[in-house]
Amino acid sequence: MHCEEEMIRDNAAEETVEAAQEQETAEAAAEPTREQQLEAELAATEDRYLRVLAEYQNFRNRNQKERENMYLDNVASTVAGFLPVIDTLERGMAQEQNEVFKKSLEMIIKQYNECLDRFGVKAFGERGDQFDPNFHNAVMMTEDEELETNQIADVLLKGYALGERVVRHAMVRVVG
Repeated sequence: MHCEEEMIRDNAAEETVEAAQEQETAEAAAEPTREQQLEAELAATEDRYLRVLAEYQNFRNRNQKERENMYLDNVASTVAGFLPVIDTLERGMAQEQNEVFKKSLEMIIKQYNECLDRFGVKAFGERGDQFDPNFHNAVMMTEDEELETNQIADVLLKGYALGERVVRHAMVRVVG
């Protein structure tokens, strides 16, 4: 019996040693090595870098778009302030006057239109155009046998646009 007890103790001791070795192996497997820790830190740092880079690019794009919009708003506002001057000059051209005076007004209007072209401002609203409430302000209705319904019969005040942005709507008389 003594032998059997010793064998049982030896087996128990071996099992305890094996269990301890398995536990150490499991703990070693659970704890990352220094290399694995550094790789994880590097991956986290790269992820933060890419996120900050993306945020910076978004900031630059938003900032650029805001500057462009601010520029267009300022140009549109400035042009809108000068539009009554060209309107007055064009009304003056419609009046009877001597040729020298008329030629002077034509030159001023030409220079004014060239200046508007440099800023990308285009006039719109012509007789026969289709009425569009996004660009035209209908102030009167009329009958005209030459034109169809919803076409512009007369332009009372030209409209101006800066790209897709309307600086001033055209005031028009529309065929009803």
